[in-house]
Amino acid sequence: MSKIGTIESVWRYPMKSMRGEPADGVFVSYSGVMGDRVYALTSSTADQEFPWYTARRQENYILYKARFKRNKRTKQPAAMDIALDHPAGLNPPYPPEGTFDVEIETPEGQIFDVRDPAFIAGLEGKYTDAKLTLQYTQRNMVDCRPVSLFSLQTVEQLRQETNLDIHPLQFRANFYINWDEGGPFYEDELVGKRIKIGDRLEVMILERGYRCKLMTIHPETAQSDTRLLKHVIKTRKGMAGVYAAVLKEGAVSSGDAVCIVDEGDEAT
Repeated sequence: MSKIGTIESVWRYPMKSMRGEPADGVFVSYSGVMGDRVYALTSSTADQEFPWYTARRQENYILYKARFKRNKRTKQPAAMDIALDHPAGLNPPYPPEGTFDVEIETPEGQIFDVRDPAFIAGLEGKYTDAKLTLQYTQRNMVDCRPVSLFSLQTVEQLRQETNLDIHPLQFRANFYINWDEGGPFYEDELVGKRIKIGDRLEVMILERGYRCKLMTIHPETAQSDTRLLKHVIKTRKGMAGVYAAVLKEGAVSSGDAVCIVDEGDEAT
């Protein structure tokens, strides 16, 4: 097994398209990072194949902060020993639904329970004529694959190529990685590889990530600069970062080693 890097930070996004939160020691199941994108809003005017209300429609939506009221209890199943011994292919039992209650802080500093009708009414009254509906699941409303990865080397390379103030969270990845020796876009070379993170978690890198407008929105200012997306389309066919599927569940934290599971390595 060959070490290739280190987890710099782990992120999850309790409400789809809102500000994310760091999440050390979080359990990653077959469906993704526990607590990641478990809430979302759908829009009555959105396309059926992409029904979500996101910062693509309201750029300052990315400044809204979604926080779990019981943060520690949302990071791991109550009985981790049972979860880790669960049969392959089955997700472990999660805590009761109320464990994942979320509060929303608006850019103006107002705080709402995610289920408070006033929260949605405020969006409908100020930003859209559409009817918005809250969706909830314990199992992650991701657009593509369960887990996303992005390297700090790729972020820095894009900064240099575009001369833009790029924040890593513009790419909304779950795992940000610092490669030991790999350079920018090294993650692309890992497509088709099995990767071990920390003591237990294993993922398969499935494909490069196709980027959209959300990448152009700065998470601290909500200012959008389309030059970044145009550059990635021109130079990388619109792709940056990678998506992965979970092969073996486990917890992950910043500082965890990232290793390639070489052919012939004994399964762990």
